[in-house]
Amino acid sequence: MPTRLITPSQLSLFSISPVIGAWWEELQAQKLFEGSKPAVSELDQQLFADGLRHEQVLLTKLEKAGHSIARLPGKQTDADYAATREAMAQGVEFIHQASLCNDEMRGSADLLKRIDRPSLLGEWSYIPIECKLASKPKTTFLVQASAYCELLTPMLGHLPDQFELYLGGGKFQPYGTDQFWAWYQLLRQRYRRFREGFDPAVIPEDAPGDHGSWSTFIEQRLEEARDLMLVAGMRQSQRQKLRASGISTMEDLAAVPAGTAIAGLTGEALHELRQQAELQLQPLDADGRPAYRLRPIESGKGLAALPAADAGDIWFDMEGIHDPVGGSKLEYLFGACYRNTPEGEPLFKAFWAHSEAEEKRAFEGWVDWVEERRRQFPGLRIYHYAAYEKTAMRRLAQQHATREAEIDGWLRGELLVDLLPIVTSSIVLGEPSYSIKKVEYLYMDARQAGVTNAGDSVVAYLHWQSSGEPAIPGDAPNASPKLQAIEDYNREDCESTVFLHDWLLKLRREQGLPEQPLQLTTDEEQEAREAYPLELLSQRLLDELPDPLTDPDAIGPRGLSWRAQQLLAQLLPFHHREAKVGWWAYFDRRNKAQLSPDALIDDGEAIAAAEWTGVEERPSARTGADIHHFRFDPSQPLKLHGGEGDKRLQLELPDTGLKLDVDALDAEQGRVSLKLPWSKRDQRIANGDGDGIPKGPTSLIKVPADISKSIRASLEEQAEAWIDRNQRLPAAIQQLLERQPLPALKALNDELKGDANRVSALITDFLASHSGITLALQGPPGTGKSTVTSQVIAQLAQHGKRIAISSNSHAAINNLLKKAKRTCADAGVSGQVVKCSNSKEEAMADAGIAVMKPGQLDESSAVVGGTTWMFCREELADQFDLLVVDEAGQMSLANLLVMARCARSILVVGDQQQLAQPSQADHHGDSGQSCLEFWMQGEAVVPDDRGVFLPTSWRMEPSLTAMVSELFYESRLQANPGNCTNCITWRTACQGSDGSLYPGQGLVFEAVEHSGRSVHAPEEIDRIEQLVDALLGSRYAISRGNRTEEGVLDANTILVTAPYNLQVNRLQQRLHGRARVGTVDKFQGQEAPVAIHSLTASKGDDAPRGVGFLLEPNRLNVAISRAQCLSIVVGSPGLASGVANTVADAEQINRLCEVMG
Repeated sequence: MPTRLITPSQLSLFSISPVIGAWWEELQAQKLFEGSKPAVSELDQQLFADGLRHEQVLLTKLEKAGHSIARLPGKQTDADYAATREAMAQGVEFIHQASLCNDEMRGSADLLKRIDRPSLLGEWSYIPIECKLASKPKTTFLVQASAYCELLTPMLGHLPDQFELYLGGGKFQPYGTDQFWAWYQLLRQRYRRFREGFDPAVIPEDAPGDHGSWSTFIEQRLEEARDLMLVAGMRQSQRQKLRASGISTMEDLAAVPAGTAIAGLTGEALHELRQQAELQLQPLDADGRPAYRLRPIESGKGLAALPAADAGDIWFDMEGIHDPVGGSKLEYLFGACYRNTPEGEPLFKAFWAHSEAEEKRAFEGWVDWVEERRRQFPGLRIYHYAAYEKTAMRRLAQQHATREAEIDGWLRGELLVDLLPIVTSSIVLGEPSYSIKKVEYLYMDARQAGVTNAGDSVVAYLHWQSSGEPAIPGDAPNASPKLQAIEDYNREDCESTVFLHDWLLKLRREQGLPEQPLQLTTDEEQEAREAYPLELLSQRLLDELPDPLTDPDAIGPRGLSWRAQQLLAQLLPFHHREAKVGWWAYFDRRNKAQLSPDALIDDGEAIAAAEWTGVEERPSARTGADIHHFRFDPSQPLKLHGGEGDKRLQLELPDTGLKLDVDALDAEQGRVSLKLPWSKRDQRIANGDGDGIPKGPTSLIKVPADISKSIRASLEEQAEAWIDRNQRLPAAIQQLLERQPLPALKALNDELKGDANRVSALITDFLASHSGITLALQGPPGTGKSTVTSQVIAQLAQHGKRIAISSNSHAAINNLLKKAKRTCADAGVSGQVVKCSNSKEEAMADAGIAVMKPGQLDESSAVVGGTTWMFCREELADQFDLLVVDEAGQMSLANLLVMARCARSILVVGDQQQLAQPSQADHHGDSGQSCLEFWMQGEAVVPDDRGVFLPTSWRMEPSLTAMVSELFYESRLQANPGNCTNCITWRTACQGSDGSLYPGQGLVFEAVEHSGRSVHAPEEIDRIEQLVDALLGSRYAISRGNRTEEGVLDANTILVTAPYNLQVNRLQQRLHGRARVGTVDKFQGQEAPVAIHSLTASKGDDAPRGVGFLLEPNRLNVAISRAQCLSIVVGSPGLASGVANTVADAEQINRLCEVMG
């Protein structure tokens, strides 16, 4: 074992770069590094200085508050270690730069904080605080903090149960040590093995990525080696595939013969990369300009997609800075060029901001200036380079809650034109990137400004902040030369965008292309110009808030606290915000589709590189259609599904703008058919546009469907009553928005602890005796929440109450309705159980449940199920005593708001620890949460004064229940004692990957080694097939209350899940009906004696949506907890040793480590 002590910093570097960065760091630590690292940049020096300032700000604040602080040198000498021990023994409140060590590691903690917990020191203990500049936590911070927890353990006699991060903006972020401890311990073991096996003679292969302080050094090595990463547009996955084929340099790639096939790369992708490498190897011309080549003209791409020039056109660029100490992002300069005459010199206009308030004013000034100019020039466009400006417009509009309608109109109307995809689709440039600084060599001379890049701009702005110069740019005595230099740089960026646009227009004329302004269809024009009454109503509520809002809990004139009024205002535009995001994503996809047919390969809402395979005619009585067939790679992570009626799926061919209904979609086989009506085809042909069907590889992108229009109309009508007529909100929803607890519920919960069998009766009595309330019923897996809910419904109906049932899906509504009907029938309830729907819903009618339209309901309808679209209607207002929301963790708070008026009280039923609501937009405050998530306020278990927690799982055997309880329910979930009989008796002994025999119950992790797998892992399928074959014919026993159910495992009693459609499809093909197979979402609410879950991806980096999706706790909870006897998780051990990119990733990998044992 190496005797040199490691440091927390070295361990954190290993956590993000275990192969490359850690190797060079170890080489340097062993004093074997003979090279030199690049000099630290001026920006990094400034960040280091900011870090010291950040710590000093905290220490000063603590001292002013009267806390005792020991300021130590932190040099990790014997004297420093002794000084730290002495300060801890004296119980100093805070210890700065505390030197700590053990047999393997040493370090200086930024800060130790005394807490009231007995330890070897006395009645107090300490936890570490890591001070970091970043405004958001990083996984490296967690590693360092966990390391200091380890170093503190022998001095305290216990592992600290928490630590804190002090982040930019002065924010403390606490964490429980056990949230990351299993992950950290595995990391320590891996680092120990790495050091034991370290060989200084075996240099690791260089690769691009985050290698901590070695990143720039590695980049230089890659450049010296002429690595493939130097090829513009090269993706890491492509680089790996080329290197696997023996192609490792630019020269190698340029020399690849035409027609060569590379596994995993399409011919078109290889051609693109090869010609890019060829041009980059060509020398500069006599004027110092790089080589370039025009691409062939394609309809709707590149030069052909460039809008017609307009006299009012604007060219836009922004400068921004992240303030690590303040913890905020400031856009400090909005710069724009424009012309007064078509041939005139560009003029420049700047909007400066030096604070958040000024940023809002600058943003509003910029938007208002553009809108004023649009009135003079309705056809203008705003040209920018790369996606930052468009993204910033969205963020600023939402962050400041201002000019949202204008920005939405710009985005929908395609006012913002990104020239980058037009450039990359028009030319091949012999440069390692397509940044505007590289492209401008083709059309303008060298820049003159002193500030030459965005990094320089940031450093110059930081220097201005500490210079004491005025806040006005200029050379006059009352102005700032430093700000003037930044403005000159921004002006040159804007002018470069002007001249780039001029050059592209010149190229288009030389190619003989006609001017084709971007045009919207009638539907899109309607979307782009739609008025936003809910946004206006929202703004009225926001305008009433005190500024500053010093007491958010104070009650305003509307009878709401200011906090609740703000939330209400944020909820009103929820549905519009969701719809907007769909449209924004649609336009983004259209732009990305210009880059290449496979640019959308990882986008679940698009089909990339689809190839036309043929067409068939389909005559009909009214009008016929051509059915065009396409094939595509089925490994794409598609989330698209065919539909009918209002939910039909429409795809656009962005090359021609043609939007067609999907006739058939088979994601499993990689086939899709689109329906082109003859009327539409003939009209296009008559206009000279052809049929609009590209015969080469093309993208197919989802056209957004606005399904919330009627909900918005209802919400608007209700909001006008609340705001204009001062009508009170329904009492139950007001209580929910205020998060007002129900103290009387504590007595009910106390009673339940003595007799859990009375849960439905007690909840019924509580609801019958209280009106205008909201409470939650949280039911973890197998706790019988549907049974309890149906009993409550039946008992209330017996008392003459009317109950509405809603949920986020028809399936959930229908399931609870059917259960309620059976329970009502058993209880002798006379009233009808009805599904309220405008559709026939024959399956419900077949189940004996009447299907009625809203106008057909009457007092005899005791229990009525329906969607938000039904219960938001005015005619159903005040018609019910109770609204039951099932699967409330998937029901948005905004949807509950719009239908709350239908009932006097609300029961939200579900489990926020299982699958969550689907949401696309970035909503303000808490307005994007589900109703259950909001009510729970981050708690894993519902508090006793907000609802009832069902603590007994009637499904899972005890050891499995204990694991699920520990991972997800604060150890509050217990198994029914009878469940210990839940067991599998294997017909033949089955051996696991670790050599041990499989048990008959519990949770097992089956390790399957593989690498490079993402959405399909045949190695896991092989093992799962072996397990299923071994299980089939085995016997199972399951507790059913007072009896034991016994049987033989067959296809219906083994459940197999996977996170990705392709893995599910391949499992279905391989198992061929020997088990029930599907995604996790498909099986929520179901159970089986055996559940097997395939994790599929080899490492987090291989997973299309990352570890965040693969190990998402709600999804993992559902997958594991389907089992009554035995739950098996099949996966690659590499998932636990992969890089955690976010705090959530680290938490999820920690859970996996606990599952792995």
